Amino acid sequence: MNKSNCKEYHLGELAKLIDGELIGGPDKVIRGVNTLLEADEDEISFLANPRYEKYMSKTSAGAVIVGQDYVPSASDPDLIKCRDPYFAFKQLMVEFYGYRKHPLSGISSDAWIDSTAKIAEDVIIAPFVTVSAEAEIASGTILYPGVFIGPRCKIGRDCVLYPNVVLYEGTILGNRVTIHAGSVIGEDGFGYATHQGRHEKIPQIGHVEIQDDVEIGACCTIDRATIGATVIGEGTKFSNLIAIGHGSRIGRNCLLVAQVGIAGSTTIGDFCSLAGQCGVVGHVNIGDGVRVGAQAGVTNDIRSGMEVLGSPAVPLRQARKIYALLNQLPELRQMLKDLSSELAELKNQVEKLTNQEKDGNYHGG
Repeated sequence: MNKSNCKEYHLGELAKLIDGELIGGPDKVIRGVNTLLEADEDEISFLANPRYEKYMSKTSAGAVIVGQDYVPSASDPDLIKCRDPYFAFKQLMVEFYGYRKHPLSGISSDAWIDSTAKIAEDVIIAPFVTVSAEAEIASGTILYPGVFIGPRCKIGRDCVLYPNVVLYEGTILGNRVTIHAGSVIGEDGFGYATHQGRHEKIPQIGHVEIQDDVEIGACCTIDRATIGATVIGEGTKFSNLIAIGHGSRIGRNCLLVAQVGIAGSTTIGDFCSLAGQCGVVGHVNIGDGVRVGAQAGVTNDIRSGMEVLGSPAVPLRQARKIYALLNQLPELRQMLKDLSSELAELKNQVEKLTNQEKDGNYHGG
């Protein structure tokens, strides 16, 4: 990692910054943050997942952030104990490196802005951006090259739209919304009435509303509602390649991992997490705090607080039992065939004995 432009801190300073307990020398100089296996002696690392504890004896890090329940060993480097090592890592990443600096300024003469659009004075608009009629863009927002803002869109303060983001007409963004490259917000929902074998398009007259502090990954799509709004709740974060169907409502502070697909008119509560490649059918309700495992297929409502896995998705404990049997299926199949053969043989013997009794030829012993 390039440390040429990084700040320098003493370990004692970093411990105070993350409200941690230092076990080691407070005067050690730290110049960066890195992983356990890649860190140098002037860098600090972190241990947030127990599966990586095996690397503690191999790390060259000058110090490691650990949980309060971590038991030190003689081979460990200096430690900072804190309540939440991963959040402490985030704090130090911000302190050392900060967030991306946007290499843009002003409003480019190569952008096309409709005369009826309302643009705050300190908005940054790069070349080849289109801002359509009656759009409104609040202060501090940054539009990268190739962004298209449709008619009557409203964009809040301090938003960032990366290259080639498209907002269809009427889309509403709250404050501090980030949308990464290639995502499309407000395209027509997948709405058709099948009549006499033909799929007749239903006009999609609704819109999309994305609330404050949402981050949308690259190449995501969020359909506009047929009527009303598709809503993404405050603080929710999307990874890449996520599709949200028309009229769905995603709650506050949810996490959706790559390749999640949500069909239309689905409601998802607050603080839910949906792991990679899981899919949700339309018109179901998922309660608050639900965790959906990777590649799960949700076909029914899920109560608040549940963890589910599998396709169709079932409670986690049941799913683990099912998956534990999968590798045994060939042996179980053979056992079933053997038992079926034995049962057939027993039936034949019983049938022979029954026939002998009927014929009067059976002499019991």
